Amino acid sequence: MRKLAALLMAPALVGCAADDGVVFMEGFEPPPPGDGEIQIVSPVLEDMAPGADLTLCTYLPLDLSFEDTVDVVWGRGYQSMVGGHHAILYTAERERPVGTHECTDDDMVNARFLVGAGGGEAGGAFAEIPDGLAYQLDGGRQLMVQSHWINTTTAPIDGQVAFNLRAQPPSDDVQHAQLFTWVTTDISVPAGGTAVAHGECVVQQDLNFYLVGGHAHEHGTRVTLTHTAGAAEPNVFYDEEWVAYYAFDPPRLAMTVTAPMTVRAGETLAVDCAFSNPGSDDLGFPTEMCNGFGFYFPAERQIDCVDGVWPE
Repeated sequence: MRKLAALLMAPALVGCAADDGVVFMEGFEPPPPGDGEIQIVSPVLEDMAPGADLTLCTYLPLDLSFEDTVDVVWGRGYQSMVGGHHAILYTAERERPVGTHECTDDDMVNARFLVGAGGGEAGGAFAEIPDGLAYQLDGGRQLMVQSHWINTTTAPIDGQVAFNLRAQPPSDDVQHAQLFTWVTTDISVPAGGTAVAHGECVVQQDLNFYLVGGHAHEHGTRVTLTHTAGAAEPNVFYDEEWVAYYAFDPPRLAMTVTAPMTVRAGETLAVDCAFSNPGSDDLGFPTEMCNGFGFYFPAERQIDCVDGVWPE
């Protein structure tokens, strides 16, 4: 059974560094937080078996959350080298029991991206927050770490993740970014068969995207995103052959604040997915999913356009 070491530190007040007493697992040496940064460290995940391919969701205690609302303007993640594939820090829409388990469908719909990185202690961020933008993080919101591990060795491995964040009090000097999704729930994949799904959304306000991507689960084989403006021909701007781990780490297209992808009110975003089901049970939503997502600005709220319905 996997065991969890105690969480090693809580976020300090904005502008403070990590406590001097933080101890990392042997061989894991992420850089300390710099001036104006805080560090969040995951539990140690122990005894991941040889050959294991695990995507784990770790819900952190509420006392490790930010007390006050902040603007997160920069972040970088670090993952222990052996077996590490990627790691992401999310905020949870709904509080969950503290602890770690293999990620489920419920975790996917409960998570809102904050900062992430590819595997390895060199760190990185696969969705950089552009200058002039910020994710606003409400005080008291539970944090969740998702980490993907592939143990290609012949012995059990341990793993750990750390994130350095730069946060500041809310300010008019930055524009807030938020998540937009367009989703279809009309998914039906027969046992032992294949199927396709299609969804679209007529956008009700101008959206400036600096990052877009698609989403399906492990039975997806292709995800395509299309933008149609007026009578123009549909523009396919995202077309990916799907593999299972994209369910938690999908390919993304990055733009800039000065040259975003702009979708105007009245234009249409569509998503098309293909699926293959080798199992003995039929698949539907939410066991499988088919949606596009993007981070847009300026934003006041998250917008989920489900089955063509724009939220009130």
